[in-house]
Amino acid sequence: AARVGFDWPDAAPVFDKIREETAELEEAVQSGDKAHIEEEIGDLFFSVVNLARKIGVESESALAAANDKFVRRFHAMETLLREQGKEFGKLSLSEMDEAWDAVKLAKA
Repeated sequence: AARVGFDWPDAAPVFDKIREETAELEEAVQSGDKAHIEEEIGDLFFSVVNLARKIGVESESALAAANDKFVRRFHAMETLLREQGKEFGKLSLSEMDEAWDAVKLAKA
């Protein structure tokens, strides 16, 4: 499509499209319609991948790196909590968020 000119001129309107798709996804989630939710998730993914393309980022590599970073931080969080003598499964979400933020600040 981009080869024949059916494309955004730059990244700015893609951000608008992502906001639009996010709002549509929120509406779909509120409706509870699983098929509609899946459709809107797909549209949001497609828009984000288009943004990556427009700004010169390889979307699959970026997603793989994000997954690796999450796993690394999650393991670091488990280690931190273990060192503090805390049991992961017994913590509130707020306590887990605090540990996550500590690991994130430590650049894990």
